[in-house]
Amino acid sequence: MITRLSVERPRTTIAVWLLLAAVAALLALQLGPHLKAGGFKDPEGNAFRGQAVAQEAFGDAANSLQVVLASPEPITDETLDRVAEAAATGAGVSGTSDYRDNPSLISSGRRTAVVNVDYDTTDTATQNEVAKLRATVREAVEETQVRSSVTGAPALDYDLNAQSKADALAAEMIAFPLLILVLLFVYRAVVPTLITLAMAGISIVGAHGVGYLFAREVDMSNLFTTGVSLIGLAVSIDYSLFVVKRYEEYLGAGIDPKAAILNAVATAGHAVRFGGLAVIAALAALYIPGNMVFSSIATAGIVVTAIAIAITTTMLPAVLSVLGRRAFKGRLPGYGKASVPRARTRLAHARPGLTAGVLAGALVLAAVPMVLIKLQVPVASAEILPATADSRKGLEMMGRDLDPASMFPIQVVLQGEPGGTPEALLSAGREIETSAQRSPLVQSVLGLASASVPQGRAADALGAGSEVAVRGTTLAVERGGAHFVRMMVISRTPPDTEQSHALVEDLREAAAASGFTSYVTGATSQGDDFDALVESSIPVILVAVLLLSLVLLGFAFRSALLPVVALGLNALVVLAALGLLTLVWQEVVGEPINSVTPILMFAIIFGLSMDYMVLMASRMKEEYVLGASHPLAIARGSERTSRLVSAAALIMIAVFMSFMVAEVSIVRQLGLGLAMAVVLDAGVVRPFLMPSTLFLLGPAVWGARRTSGRHAPKNEPGEVPDASGSTKAQQGVGHPEVASVGGD
Repeated sequence: MITRLSVERPRTTIAVWLLLAAVAALLALQLGPHLKAGGFKDPEGNAFRGQAVAQEAFGDAANSLQVVLASPEPITDETLDRVAEAAATGAGVSGTSDYRDNPSLISSGRRTAVVNVDYDTTDTATQNEVAKLRATVREAVEETQVRSSVTGAPALDYDLNAQSKADALAAEMIAFPLLILVLLFVYRAVVPTLITLAMAGISIVGAHGVGYLFAREVDMSNLFTTGVSLIGLAVSIDYSLFVVKRYEEYLGAGIDPKAAILNAVATAGHAVRFGGLAVIAALAALYIPGNMVFSSIATAGIVVTAIAIAITTTMLPAVLSVLGRRAFKGRLPGYGKASVPRARTRLAHARPGLTAGVLAGALVLAAVPMVLIKLQVPVASAEILPATADSRKGLEMMGRDLDPASMFPIQVVLQGEPGGTPEALLSAGREIETSAQRSPLVQSVLGLASASVPQGRAADALGAGSEVAVRGTTLAVERGGAHFVRMMVISRTPPDTEQSHALVEDLREAAAASGFTSYVTGATSQGDDFDALVESSIPVILVAVLLLSLVLLGFAFRSALLPVVALGLNALVVLAALGLLTLVWQEVVGEPINSVTPILMFAIIFGLSMDYMVLMASRMKEEYVLGASHPLAIARGSERTSRLVSAAALIMIAVFMSFMVAEVSIVRQLGLGLAMAVVLDAGVVRPFLMPSTLFLLGPAVWGARRTSGRHAPKNEPGEVPDASGSTKAQQGVGHPEVASVGGD
């Protein structure tokens, strides 16, 4: 109904979409400041809650930035004072400290020093102060030989935010020229190329505009823009391609342009709608972890896919209606002379069992490296950023001349019951501290026992409502009738190593055994919680995606077997791609896989692969319902969609590989992994494994009755027709949707 209305009132439809695009563009310009960096945390995790307890009980700063100073000459106290005074002028600064408060903040030769700047502001507000602090500090040391960098979690997030925007823009600048070349090759005409790119552009702009409305109300990660570009370019161009090529096919069969548009949307548009819903369903599962990063990418993909479906159903038909046959103007050499690849289908038909067995085995073999996968989110680490990022430079300077582990201690907090006495709490804390000091993973511990504070004196102080502090750090305190005690544990290794993660687990076990409410917090602990969140979410996400896909595909195909086949084939693609990514990235590049990569790859590829499945299987079933034999339906459906699937895959690969220019490592991981998955899907599964599997399953896979009568094809069973042997009935004229058009 809505497509018919768009075709009958095309100029009105186009005008409405252009108005919406203009409004979305204005909103999109305001999106950037509302996006947040970071988000690799579990807001319900023990570490996150422990951080809040430490702030409330011990008065810890809500946030802090580290100004790292390096000089060929010893850094003077005067320089440190000047930097501290400059930093103190920033909004929300609650205090500063240097080596005079903490000796670990200066190197032995005084050529590297750190000024710690505390803030009582939120994460976002502190991130907004990073650029100002950098400029202020540079001005303070400009007449000296001192070089400065600003680092710390808010600075890392600030740089990640800026780099993500730059990466998305750079990838789009590379992707669009590549897409122009690919589309010109596919269409062999200029006008359909421009139409398809215009639809994609409006989808991207619209998604950014809607994203601004969401970001005003909920926390939205800066990866939202990456998600829109990564998913949006792929689906919007593919969906337009499916419909435009089917429209071209109907025109070639001699059908009137208006009827051809309606038929194209009814047939190829069916694949677009259900393929798009499959993408949306798969991405919706990313809301399950309740994490900002996953939710933002889910929102990005869902919004841009929904807009792409709406455009394909309304604006694209309206544009085609206005242009008619002129939609294929600007023809290039080779237009209309595409060959039909027959050898692939013949191979699957002649040896279906062998083909399916060999290819399925090869994909399983490719998935084997997954057993070696190491999932870890970077914490207190700048490796995710380019070497030119100021926050990374600061961390690297600290790592060379100072002890990086001491900058990111693991904090153990014990909380007593309200109204309780402090003696048992202090005793439990002393036991944990003594145990930690004996661990080979621990470099040092700052606690009441290590500071030789007598337990009786600490108990008396707490009983009197006083706090116990050592070297300027409060270690025991009474708040609201409850007692709190804590210790700072310094790992022997940097915070993002396996050893530091193991130490966190050991400390948590010891703290839990004390019987008191306990928290183990700090950068490593928060990363450990995030990794655990991801691992615990994987089974739930898998089940959710599988069930939603089964329901959608069952409704789309009206078959019980086809959805199961689709899920099995998609699962093979995802597992094989993850296995290859593990092999390349982890074993060759030498870096662990980011914790978010497998889930994002699974959701995105599972959804996008459904586009190919729905497109090909719908065309095969269309042929079967119109009267073709089971083998002939598979052959015709496969051959008449193979070039289209290959073109769509080439587009996706171009989009995904363009993100390999990103400086943020997780984006490169995603780009490479998704490109690998598309190559496997379009190069192995769809042309060979899918047809051979369907051949083996027999006609029952379609779950539909065949049509008899004048529209039934007359070819013998098993015959593979050439491109010129199709009748009008085979081209879709016999489709029920066409009959309704004929009376207009």
